[in-house]
Amino acid sequence: MRALLIGIGVIVVIAILLGAYFASQPKVKWWKPAVAMEKPDVDFSKLDSTVVFLRTAKDNKSMYLVGGNESRNDNFEVYSYLILNGYLASFSGYSMLGGNLTAYAERLSGDYILQKLVVSYQYGSEEEDEYTGVEYVDTSMFEGANLWYDRSPSTYPNSHDTMMLDEWEYGHKLVGVNKDKKDADFYGVSFALQIFLDDSLSQHLNHAIIFTVTAYYGHPSLLGWTDMHEVQTQVVLKIVVGE
Repeated sequence: MRALLIGIGVIVVIAILLGAYFASQPKVKWWKPAVAMEKPDVDFSKLDSTVVFLRTAKDNKSMYLVGGNESRNDNFEVYSYLILNGYLASFSGYSMLGGNLTAYAERLSGDYILQKLVVSYQYGSEEEDEYTGVEYVDTSMFEGANLWYDRSPSTYPNSHDTMMLDEWEYGHKLVGVNKDKKDADFYGVSFALQIFLDDSLSQHLNHAIIFTVTAYYGHPSLLGWTDMHEVQTQVVLKIVVGE
């Protein structure tokens, strides 16, 4: 009987500790895109993982430059797909590229569940960080599947925006979370991009932006995620100065 009472006491203590832990966690203002994303019909075997844009003095032009990449293991396959569709150069020589970035993960086998899909970007050099800016267009233009985003008030210093925006602006990442631990075969996001180039053509600077998509997956439990794995792919945008 004593052993039984001790066992019950341990269970009660654990339950109290778990309750206190979950109660102490900050409340997140979760958001998901209103438009459902369908799996793109893309033959990645015909795409190059690098998109090259020749930057010239022409003020405006439309285009259709695409690039994509995929990686897989036994359990998941992850995809990155970049489209460039417009270019605008201002009178001062600065310019902007418009396009769309799509990232998604597909379960191939097993009982693993996606925990989160992270889209991140980095520049080819520190100098480019000074002259280049990557922004996503308003969230009303997002499409998504089975992922949620943190749009709570930002914890970044002196910010009046959301965590989602500031993580993209300052952390260079967009984190889609499977907050419901939904057991699905497809998760993804697609959104419009604006890439600002704040150097003039006379500086003759080339740019490189590496977009990385990482899928994290495992087995969810009451105490968190276990047996975690990841699979990652990249697509690269190279902006080359021409005549």
